[in-house]
Amino acid sequence: MRKLLISTVAAVSALAVAAPAAAQYYPNRAVPAYGYGYGYNQGTVRALQVRVNRIQQDLRRLAQYRMISRGEYYNRQQDAREIERRLRRDLRDGRGFNAREFAQTQQRIARLEYKISRDVRDGRHYAFRW
Repeated sequence: MRKLLISTVAAVSALAVAAPAAAQYYPNRAVPAYGYGYGYNQGTVRALQVRVNRIQQDLRRLAQYRMISRGEYYNRQQDAREIERRLRRDLRDGRGFNAREFAQTQQRIARLEYKISRDVRDGRHYAFRW
């Protein structure tokens, strides 16, 4: 009888302690807040912007050391500016940044990085004059 009473008291006290935690408010994550579409907010867009800025710096350095040709530099710079314009537009229009746009932007940046690495490795950069 004593064991039953102790286990019952322990169960009731555990329930009493857990009750305030269960009563806490958890916001509905299905509805995005204004300007923060599906969790991709200004911080996320800023991180992508920093990545694009770093790519542009690397492009300038590669062109300065003539590791890529003038045409390759202008084409990749144009691609980077297009990604930047899309980021600004998605952040400015007020509806935020949804998961599909985020994935597409990451894919565009990865594709641009791959193109730059391919341009550096192709070996045709020495024949061009600035």
